[in-house]
Amino acid sequence: MENKDTKISLFYFSACISFIVGLVLQDFFKIPLTGGIIVLGLTWIFTLKFKAKFKTLLAKPIALGLIALYVLHLISLLYSTNTPVALNDLRLKITLFLLPLFMLSTSLFSYAWKKKLLYLYFILMVGMAICDLYFSYTAYLISENLSVFYYKNLPHLLFAKPHYAAWYYSFALFIGFYEIPRQTNYKIGWILGAIVLLISLLLLSSRAYLFAFIIVSVISGISCIRSNTISTKSILRLLIPFGFVLSLGLLIPNTRARLTDTVAEVNKLFDQKEHRQTNPRVYIWQYAGKLILADPILGLGIGDAKIELNKALQGCNALFWNGTENILLNKKVLNFHNQFLQTWAEVGVLGFLLLVFLLIKPFFLKNKHPLFLIFVGLTFFGFLTESMLERQAGVVFLAFMYPLLYSLEEGKKEA
Repeated sequence: MENKDTKISLFYFSACISFIVGLVLQDFFKIPLTGGIIVLGLTWIFTLKFKAKFKTLLAKPIALGLIALYVLHLISLLYSTNTPVALNDLRLKITLFLLPLFMLSTSLFSYAWKKKLLYLYFILMVGMAICDLYFSYTAYLISENLSVFYYKNLPHLLFAKPHYAAWYYSFALFIGFYEIPRQTNYKIGWILGAIVLLISLLLLSSRAYLFAFIIVSVISGISCIRSNTISTKSILRLLIPFGFVLSLGLLIPNTRARLTDTVAEVNKLFDQKEHRQTNPRVYIWQYAGKLILADPILGLGIGDAKIELNKALQGCNALFWNGTENILLNKKVLNFHNQFLQTWAEVGVLGFLLLVFLLIKPFFLKNKHPLFLIFVGLTFFGFLTESMLERQAGVVFLAFMYPLLYSLEEGKKEA
């Protein structure tokens, strides 16, 4: 449903600004995030025209898929035995229902305003990366230990959440890459911001997002050349400086060590002999598969899946190298470390298929904005190795960015 009222658009726009600011402050100050959701919801309610809104929503299978995913979680409450855990999970994931409803049943505002939101997001991510580096530097002055710049020690605003910070930063990087060839003003600022984000991404050493960044970059570059949207010369101008920074980053001992550990884990996955196992995922996925096969249709319920996984892992005596010593895997409390497996175990095969649909369908849609496809690609890779929807940082990011980016091309047509 097209929204032609400038005042209403301004309310929606202000709510989205508040939400994006809230992404940065979510661990310390909840008001911007919560306030953004409330203003979006109240504006949606008081603008009425519900029949037109639902008609618009029903014409978008993607929107229905997001909402249906939450409804499946809600239904699983009926057969979850651990009700408090299930209710907490429903509260955590409520934005998967609300934001697609509010954002995809109306056009919100113009394409130009949506681009401004992405610019704001890029600027805030650069600011967050600078804050992380600054706080780590102050910690280094006290400890004189370089480890404060790496992995879990680097994120301070998204405290100890390197995978989520890497997801946020890698997408912001692609916004920068998209805009740099197109910008005539502030090009140097965009380039410097992108370099800061790339350095932070390397220091975070999230292997999933390092590989995702490289793979999505290659695919995006080839796609741009084939479609003639960006010249080969422009891509080379981007590739040379950023490729140089990336190559330097791979010389960082912690980053290089984590990539070496990845080779060890792949060898372990294919039963090749390795002297150490650096990651529990190989064992978690084996036990997760057995749990899923026990109840593949409905799943175990959102309150029980993680508990049942950790019960099953009590029978696993595998040793896991944590960086300093070998520890027993069954001494840790773990999730499925794969969002596809986690969703299947919690709400059954339909939830798994919905998640696959949401991350595959966009590539078969006509005329979708490249930033939407890039976001979906990064999300897909993240979901392969982490249960990214088990924390607020993952849920709110997906619930907001997915509808916003999905609607980008629609806003462009209306502009």
